Amino acid sequence: MKKKVKIVLASVMTVCILSAGLWYLFRPVRVETEPAKVGDLTETFTVSGTATPARSSYICAPLAGQVTGIKLRSGARAEAGENVIQLDDSEARGELEDQLASLELQKTGVLKDGSAARAEIVMNRQQLENELEKLKLEYEQLYGENGNAAELLAAAQENFTRANIAYWRAYDEYADSHDPSENAQLSSLAAARASAEQALADAENVQMESTRTYYEDTIASYESQLGILDGNGSAVSAGTEAAADQLDIQMEQIRNRLDKDGIEAPYAGTVWEVLVEEGDYVQVNQPLYRIYETGNMEVSADLLDTQASLLEEGDQATLTLADGTVLEGSVSFVSEIATQELSALGIEESRCEVILEADLPEGVGAGQEIAVEFEAVRKEHVLQVTVSAVMPDEDGQVGVYVVRGRKAVYCGIETGLQCGGKTEVTGGLSEGDQVIVNPYEAEVSDGKAVVPASYDYGDETTGKSYKEDR
Repeated sequence: MKKKVKIVLASVMTVCILSAGLWYLFRPVRVETEPAKVGDLTETFTVSGTATPARSSYICAPLAGQVTGIKLRSGARAEAGENVIQLDDSEARGELEDQLASLELQKTGVLKDGSAARAEIVMNRQQLENELEKLKLEYEQLYGENGNAAELLAAAQENFTRANIAYWRAYDEYADSHDPSENAQLSSLAAARASAEQALADAENVQMESTRTYYEDTIASYESQLGILDGNGSAVSAGTEAAADQLDIQMEQIRNRLDKDGIEAPYAGTVWEVLVEEGDYVQVNQPLYRIYETGNMEVSADLLDTQASLLEEGDQATLTLADGTVLEGSVSFVSEIATQELSALGIEESRCEVILEADLPEGVGAGQEIAVEFEAVRKEHVLQVTVSAVMPDEDGQVGVYVVRGRKAVYCGIETGLQCGGKTEVTGGLSEGDQVIVNPYEAEVSDGKAVVPASYDYGDETTGKSYKEDR
C-alpha cells in the first residue's frame, strides 16, 4: 500500500513539474514596445564653449612714454572715461610741440611764396594785356570796318610819285653841279624820295594777306598767353592752398595727439587683460590693455564641420554654466570657414566657429567655460524606431519584432540614417506598428507569445485578458 502511494505521489509531482515547465516555456513574455513614429531625426551633442564679449577694445598709447602706474588690474570694473594706465609722455609731447612750431613756420613760408608768385603773374599779365590792346587797335585801324589800309596805300603812292618826280628833276638839273647848296638840295630830295619809297613799301606790305594773318595770329597768341597766365595763377593759388591745407592737416593731427590726456576707458566695462607693467617704456600705438563691455556677452564654440553643418541661425541650445546653472541660448552665427586643429588625441580635425546669444548672468566673465548642448535635425519627417529594436538576421539583413495578435512577428526592414539613438526606416514598416524595443533582453523569437510591459494580463497561464495600466 505504501509503495502504491509513493508511486502516485511521484507521478503527481512529475506531472506538476512538467506542467510548470510547459507553462514557463509557453507563457507570454513581457516586452517593452513603442510605436514606429514619423518625425524629425535629431542628433544631440555637447561641446565646450567659451564666454566671449560681444564688444571689446584694445586701448593703445597715444604717445610714447613710460608707464608710471597701473590703476586697474585684469578683471576689475572700469567706468567710462576712467584712467586704467598712467603714462608719462612729457618728452614725446615736447617733440610734438617742436614739430607743430616748425609746421607753422613752413605754412607761413608757403603762403609768402605763393603771394610773390601770384604778384609776378599779375604783372606779366598786365604787360601782355597792354601789348594786346595796342595790337588790336592797330588791326582795327587797318582792317576793321572803318580801316584805312587802302587810303594809306593811295597816299603813300601819291607821296612817292611826288617825291620821285622832284628828285629826278633836281638830279637832271644839279647832277653835275659843284655848288654846295645845290648838292645839299639834291641830297635832301633823295632822302625824301627814299622815305616815301619806304612808306610805300610799308603800305603795300599792310595790304598783303600775310600781314593781316600775322596780326591775327599774334593777337590769338597773346590771348592764349593770357589764358596760360590765368591758369598758372590758378595753379599757384591751388598749389599754395593745397600745401597750406596739408600742413593744416598735419598740425591738426599733432594737436589731437597732444589733446589726449591719459588712457581712458572708452565705455563702462571690465578690464580683460593688462599688457604692460609699471616701468615699461611703450611706443606710440602700442596696446596697453584690453577692455570689454560688461553684460554684453555671447558664447563661442568650435564644432566639427559635420556638426556645424547641421545648425543654422535661430537654432536653440542648452547652456550649462560652471555652477550648474542651465540657460537657453540661440545660434546667431555659423562660420562657413573651417580651420584645421589638432584634437587632444593628436588627430587633425576641421572645425567651424559657432556663436550663440544668451542672457548670461552678470558674474560670467570672458573666458569662462560653458557646456553647450545642441539638438540638431539631421532629417525631417521620417519613419523611425529605437536603435535597440533593430536586429540582424541570418542573411545579413536587419529587421524588427512587431507585436501582432499577441505574438512577436519578425519583419525585415530597410534602414537609412542613424543618429540620436534612432534609426530611419525606409521600408518594411508602417507608422503606428508596435515595435519591441528590447528583443535581446526579452529573448524574443519569431512567433513568441508576448505581452507589452505597459499591460497587465489576468491569467498568466493563458494570457487571454490584457488590461492597459492607467
